Order: sequence, then structure tokens, then C-alpha cells
Amino acid sequence: MIEFLGALMGMSFRSGILLDLYISKFTWKQVVGDEITKDDLRMIDEYFVKDLDRILESSKSLSEDEFNTEFGETHTMSILLSNN
Repeated sequence: MIEFLGALMGMSFRSGILLDLYISKFTWKQVVGDEITKDDLRMIDEYFVKDLDRILESSKSLSEDEFNTEFGETHTMSILLSNN
């Protein structure tokens, strides 16, 4: 979808038809190929970043077995969209 957005923007530039787009920094960075940072993710989903930070900190303090027990295949992240 990001590639399609880039192609759509390119076509609008070439044709002179301006698009009135409000694109988040997170999406824009993907279009132009910039590196996405944790701060970019934080603007979209702060809870995801908090969980990610918790996982990263745990990986430093837990043994491999403890980490796998805590965050192995059973650890999932999910969201509820407005349309359920």
C-alpha cells in the first residue's frame, strides 16, 4: 500500500493535479524510504512501544529460558479497531 501511495503521489506530481493529503510522519517516512524510529511508533501507539520497551528490558535481565517462558509463542500483541 505504501508503494501504491508513492505511485499515486508521483502521478499527481507529473500530471499537475495536487492531492490534499494529510499523511502521518510514520507513513511519510515509509514513502520516502527513511528509517522509522521508536518515537515514530510512539506517535501512533504508545502502548505498543511501552510493551516493546518492557520486552527489550526483560531480554537484558532474564535468562533465555525465563525469557522464552515469559514472551515465547504465547505473548501476542493485538488491537481492537473501531469496526471491531
